[in-house]
Amino acid sequence: MRLLPAAILAIGTLCATSHARAADPDWVFANGGAGGQPMIMSHQGSLDIMFYRSASGTLGLAVHQRHGRYRNPAGIQTAVVMIGPKFSVALQTFQTGQKWDTAGGDLKADSMPDLVNALKTAQTGTLIPFEHDPVSFSLKGGWAALDDMAKYALAHGESLPPPLEPAPAQAAATPGLDIEKLAHHPYDTQHGRRVVLPHYDIAANCDRAHIEMQDTDGECVTAEQGSQASLTAQWTQYDSDLRAACLSLVTDPGRLEKYQALFMCLSRYQDDRRQWQLVSGSSGSDDILPAKNGNAAATPRP
Repeated sequence: MRLLPAAILAIGTLCATSHARAADPDWVFANGGAGGQPMIMSHQGSLDIMFYRSASGTLGLAVHQRHGRYRNPAGIQTAVVMIGPKFSVALQTFQTGQKWDTAGGDLKADSMPDLVNALKTAQTGTLIPFEHDPVSFSLKGGWAALDDMAKYALAHGESLPPPLEPAPAQAAATPGLDIEKLAHHPYDTQHGRRVVLPHYDIAANCDRAHIEMQDTDGECVTAEQGSQASLTAQWTQYDSDLRAACLSLVTDPGRLEKYQALFMCLSRYQDDRRQWQLVSGSSGSDDILPAKNGNAAATPRP
């Protein structure tokens, strides 16, 4: 974090101000932090306590010593901030020892729930410099100010990790497509529907880490091109409902070898349908089509 460059941090002289102001601090909001990020700050005695949204989208914590005549002794590099009895975070000095900041400017996203819970109940925090006396500071009103900052960030299209940012609403679960059941339907349930073979960016997909296939980039490109050629030649031979079903499966962003996956899906389930028709002796009855008879529990008749 690059805030208040004129603020000079002093470890060796903190014992001269053993306690920050005991009264409720005033938490000042500003949207001019590092990189224009929003922040809140409280002036307490010789200390400035700051929470800010870092450029990476999480939260940072900084402590400044506001008396310019002080300097940190050489070799003093770290401090710890305790919030409540359990939450602690290590701070490092930056700019030749002029201030403390969270290492790398960020708190870990998975530490945010613990921080929020601590701020909701803690009345004071403690700065513990390495080999020096601890200094207390007030946290009254800090949680409310941080919550306001999170709402400001959210309103301006900036994210913060939960629970500062509300968790996204969960969409109502929809039953997934049972392609196994579809493949055992006696015939194409979407006969005549136009389903087009899409164009996938083979180079871009194969340039990333492979999930479905353990192969190299060159092997991936060759296999994808071969599957694309086979699909192009045989596309109309697959039933429309199976084409639509397999396309919906390979749209998963984590599936990279899309032509290979699509070709394997169609080959398998088209063969399953043909085998099922042979074994069952189906005449292509549409009795099990829920869209036609409205009875989802109906069973196929031989």
